Amino acid sequence: MEKNNIQLEVKLRPLALSDTDNIVKWRNSQFVKNNLFSQNDLTVEQHVNYFNNVVSKGKCYQFIIEAKIGMETLDIGTTFIKNIDFDNRKGEFGIFIGEEKARGKGCAKLAIKEILQIAFNELNLNRCYLEVLSNNQTAIKLYKKVGFQIEGTLHQDYIRNEETYDVILMAILKENYMK
Repeated sequence: MEKNNIQLEVKLRPLALSDTDNIVKWRNSQFVKNNLFSQNDLTVEQHVNYFNNVVSKGKCYQFIIEAKIGMETLDIGTTFIKNIDFDNRKGEFGIFIGEEKARGKGCAKLAIKEILQIAFNELNLNRCYLEVLSNNQTAIKLYKKVGFQIEGTLHQDYIRNEETYDVILMAILKENYMK
């Protein structure tokens, strides 16, 4: 893909324990935290525990997003499918771009397409869903672009610093993704 005359390539690779420092750095950045529900800092120990008890046991399929932007290749963020319910063929999608210089270049859109391909073709899911804060209009617009649809709003469902936020529920079905 080319955006603003910059050659852009994105690929996903499985999360490894060696990615811990980047995950902790990205997850604790103010930009990423502003768009997450949890505001607590992530520690190395918490991430290692999560990796050993969730990712390595197949309870979450998590990937590092590698991007080639121009001539530079770097790890820029993570995407995942968690809370997988194989009986009902659904899972919860998530993503964040941790590297500031990779934001706004189309990397997230390409990564979402890749993770949905995994969700629908490799994991054989029928539905991927997400929850997003209503003030995160950039993400909502992106999710709509790749085919997610708004399914509902949880009004004043989240409180941060005594301020309430609506939570938008979105999902994409395999049949809609394949079109």
